[in-house]
Amino acid sequence: MKNKIVYYFILAIILMSCSSGPVKTEQSGIQKMILQLNGKKYDELYLQAMLPIPSHFINIKIFAGQSEDGHKWTFTIPDSINKMVDSYGILTRPFDFKTNTSYSIRFIGLSNKEQFFSYVYDEKNPILEATYTETKQVHGVPGQVDFIAVNDTFASDGPSRSRDIFSVNFKVKDTEMELSMKFSAFAFIDMDRYDASFAEKDSISHLYPNSKYLMSQFYYMRSSFKNMDDAKKIYANFSQENKSTWFGIESGNYITNYKKLYSSGFEDVLLKNSDTETLEPIIRDSTKFTLVIFSAAWCSPCHKIIPELMDVYKDLNGKLEMVYVSLDQSKTLNDWKKLIKEKSIPWRSLVTVGQVKEIEDKYDAGSIPHMLLVYPNKSVKKIDIREKDDKEMLYQLVSTKIN
Repeated sequence: MKNKIVYYFILAIILMSCSSGPVKTEQSGIQKMILQLNGKKYDELYLQAMLPIPSHFINIKIFAGQSEDGHKWTFTIPDSINKMVDSYGILTRPFDFKTNTSYSIRFIGLSNKEQFFSYVYDEKNPILEATYTETKQVHGVPGQVDFIAVNDTFASDGPSRSRDIFSVNFKVKDTEMELSMKFSAFAFIDMDRYDASFAEKDSISHLYPNSKYLMSQFYYMRSSFKNMDDAKKIYANFSQENKSTWFGIESGNYITNYKKLYSSGFEDVLLKNSDTETLEPIIRDSTKFTLVIFSAAWCSPCHKIIPELMDVYKDLNGKLEMVYVSLDQSKTLNDWKKLIKEKSIPWRSLVTVGQVKEIEDKYDAGSIPHMLLVYPNKSVKKIDIREKDDKEMLYQLVSTKIN
């Protein structure tokens, strides 16, 4: 009920801004996106931008479109938003709480008629023309909680989806939209056939060095490579202009920080203790090994490993230091503190409110749960106690006997 109240309040603000004309843009520049949708007329249409900041949360901006005939729609998006968006959702109407249904437009193209795609904007080809083919109804599964991108807090139980499907008319070859359809799995690395999968990424990025879409997908998969040399090789294939985009800069920073962390050693910082709120270093006792666990209240996989972490603490207490580093923002900080108390966590807990992204970048913590083993000499090794070999290695390092 609380989520509904929050939603309606936010939606009222959004709709008031929509009814008064185009969304205000920033002085730094704008992008005009034009959709020519043939075969079906709309009274309202919204672009939905999902931004990767703040980290680990759905940060959504919604922009109302303008149209005189219901077919040709123009959206005005600030550069400050567009630079961080790899693809946009298109809403034909707000989420319906009564029927638990979302309404959107998805695209098909090329030879694949079963896979549906979001809208990928191409600055060099700002007009996208598409023709209506059908409406697909996807019924939700009760008990399967899913995020509906209306605001950054609402999740729905088994939402249904009504999708108007449009076929794209590609008048220009190799637009960002077409590349997103050709290489929709670019961000996925098949670990079972890693060498072949890596070779595919290498070839594709070499062929399309200027593609912002491919660079954005590299940004999302940058921590998935088996080694940093492979990531650097793919990154090197992109043009300097592409490396100067937001996704390019962030990816470059990740590579630099990764090298610094794992080659130069653990650089300590002061963070607030979640209980006492006093500033403390992450590494409290530099004479011992320290297991640094990056976690968050909203991270389900992080909760699942608590029993294993408890076993490690019980077996190695006194020989191994353990510390939580929470990546919760202010809105979920109380949930984190509650979790610590409910689970009776015996090791220290530090929080990063106000500097979550900085800590993520510094310690390679873009995906959680994330664990670093810091040696007494400050060298660092990424480990995962869910992996049998890693857990055994940890016990062997800090204890003469594996319990």
